[in-house]
Amino acid sequence: MYILQRINDMVQAQGKAIGSSIINVDTLLNHRIDYTFSAYCGTTLARVVKGQHIDVILTAEASGISVAVFTAMTVNNEQWPHPASVVFAKKSRPITLPEGGYYVVDSYSRTKNRPVKLFLGSHVIPEASRVFIVDDFLAKGTTLAALGDLVRMAGAEIAAFGVVIEKTFDHGRAEIERFGTPLYSLVKVTGLEGGQIHLASPSLS
Repeated sequence: MYILQRINDMVQAQGKAIGSSIINVDTLLNHRIDYTFSAYCGTTLARVVKGQHIDVILTAEASGISVAVFTAMTVNNEQWPHPASVVFAKKSRPITLPEGGYYVVDSYSRTKNRPVKLFLGSHVIPEASRVFIVDDFLAKGTTLAALGDLVRMAGAEIAAFGVVIEKTFDHGRAEIERFGTPLYSLVKVTGLEGGQIHLASPSLS
């Protein structure tokens, strides 16, 4: 709980409210990466799948990658010598993904304020893998849901969802309920009124 409190304190201290709907954490995750913060987050998220076998930590390009890496490091310490891989869905299709060699889903970027597509090579998540989906934010739930759909397209199983920051007032959990899979968040933002970041008491739930 001490590390979880520190994660919340760092968001409170370094985050900035933009209007009543956007929280900017670009000195922690989204532009400058604070690897201490990422390590705290990854270590804590790994606790929710402790005792389960995880094959893949999946995130979306790009802000979730550092947290996913630290999550994998902790998971792999527990289940060595059978390490989990880190995979990130791409937001554009590279020429290395040939026609018929990938899955693609529609999503929406809140920070870019436009629709996006997420691409996943059909070879990077083996069928029947157990996948822990990790990302930086949960707002409306569109990105997490898109990642969940990619896992299903790959014929794999979702072990859990984990996010660093959940904006509870955007009700994104409702979008994830269809997967019937546990969802955990480290920081729960309840509001951004008056230029202030309002947080719920820290809980890993």
